[in-house]
Amino acid sequence: MNIKLLDKIVSKGQFIRPILNYVVHYLESDRSDKNKNIINYINVLKLKWDVKYDEALEIIDEELQKLKKGALYYLFLDQKIQILNRIKQKEDVKKVFDELRDNFDNIPVYVRGLVVETLRNIHELYYASDENMEKIRYWSENYEQNPVDKGFILLSKARGKKNEERYEEVVSLNIEAFKILKTIPHPSGMVQALNNVSWWLKNIDKEKALSFTFPLGFYLGYYFDDNNFKVFNSLDTMFQVQKNNNDPLVYESAFIFSKCLSQLNKAESESIKNTFKDIINQLKYFVFNLDNNQHRSTPKLRDFIRKEIGKEKIPIDSINISEKTLKEFLFEETQYIQPSTLRNIIDALEFEITTSTPICIIKELKKKDIDKKFEINLEKFKNLPKGRQISELFTSYLVHYYKEEIDLKKIIKEIEDDSLIEERCDYYTKELINYIFERNPKINFNSLLTNVQEPKIYTNKNITFNEHPFYLGRKEVIKRFMKDLNKKNLKEFIENYIGLDTRQKKTVEKFIMNYGRYYDLKDIPKEFTPKVPKEIDPFVRKYTLKRKPSAISFYVFEGEEREEFVKIIGNF
Repeated sequence: MNIKLLDKIVSKGQFIRPILNYVVHYLESDRSDKNKNIINYINVLKLKWDVKYDEALEIIDEELQKLKKGALYYLFLDQKIQILNRIKQKEDVKKVFDELRDNFDNIPVYVRGLVVETLRNIHELYYASDENMEKIRYWSENYEQNPVDKGFILLSKARGKKNEERYEEVVSLNIEAFKILKTIPHPSGMVQALNNVSWWLKNIDKEKALSFTFPLGFYLGYYFDDNNFKVFNSLDTMFQVQKNNNDPLVYESAFIFSKCLSQLNKAESESIKNTFKDIINQLKYFVFNLDNNQHRSTPKLRDFIRKEIGKEKIPIDSINISEKTLKEFLFEETQYIQPSTLRNIIDALEFEITTSTPICIIKELKKKDIDKKFEINLEKFKNLPKGRQISELFTSYLVHYYKEEIDLKKIIKEIEDDSLIEERCDYYTKELINYIFERNPKINFNSLLTNVQEPKIYTNKNITFNEHPFYLGRKEVIKRFMKDLNKKNLKEFIENYIGLDTRQKKTVEKFIMNYGRYYDLKDIPKEFTPKVPKEIDPFVRKYTLKRKPSAISFYVFEGEEREEFVKIIGNF
């Protein structure tokens, strides 16, 4: 096994995981005993990405005892210091740092780039800024010629500027790093750069911090599966920044976080719950569904309505409900209030929306926004050819977490029968159709860097609920699969999908999503590029999918999940 080529692959970060899965498959089919050290190194990387730090450290320590001080030894040591930093073992971090620093000239040149990234980050975190590290020649221009090394060196520099509170330079360095890492691509580094800007500016320049949550959400949805730690970390950042700005997308960020959290197993969820206690404790105040059930008449809701009616001195007879109904509500003579009644009260008032506004009011405002948009978009939808209607609806359906609430088979039948009317559409269906016609705004980083962001005040008269950038990113990914899918077999594909159980659907969705993510992956050595295995070749041919993204997406699966996918598509 060529360690130089492995190092080149590994430098691309966890996005390259399916390639590593293919490498392990190849090595194990060759001679697993001969390649055990390399297989263990790859397993350490995957354990680290899965936040299984104790297991990873155990393998690392066993390998370090057996290996000579060559390339693989220092690759293991590099992973050790990264994991020790994650679990905040400060003294052990410094010990490994000293070992890497003192032996830097003995580290093979082709491995030094990875080590440089780590050492710079650790230096910024643990060492005083005036300590002279230049004597080791860590920061040689040679490393800046490699895009990955240069990107992470810039991220490290940005952290140093943040420590010095030089925030304009912080933003510029992170965006420069993002642009470089995007050329590779290195999604973990890209998202880290954008997350840094939003998180570090949230209490310094909250409006600018908010503007960077859009690209953060977009690339997060584009590149990462639901159970990835970066999804929770970045959604937490978006939630906190959007909350500070009273931005309407805060409710969707909370909803997405809760949906991703609900899909984790017990062991995975414990780690996330311990790390993100703040947002998790607030979810109940920000997450709501889109049903049309009556609302509980809570003290908070009554006090809010009383205050707003009194503030504007609104005559009761000007509100489009009976005086008796309003008084029963305000004086606690009824436990519930109908959605239509609450909406009529809201329509008679004008008030600013903040994150302390009762959640049932936000819910009614969102439903009103959906109705307003759907009135226009239903006609647009019906004017599309039926095949396009089904294709666009299925794309929107796959992107969003509302799909669990929707009877896809029923809606497709109504499309085919020309019987799809507003009265038969619930709010989840309306929202998915609305989102078909919402376009992805172009992300202009130069504009984000130079424009002064003015604080925006939302009221019940001007608030609108746009599609979350997390979904927009995923839509771009899924469109690639839908573009290649043979339209003659589209209906059959959807019918087969509908016939699956929930777990099987998630498996197929994972393949579709990763097909798009790896569509344009470049610079992979030929011997590391997966080929379409015979198990999925009939499926790929039947639905006219491109072979390279199909093969890479297949190797996203591991163990039993890979076997399950093969079994599922056998019925397609």
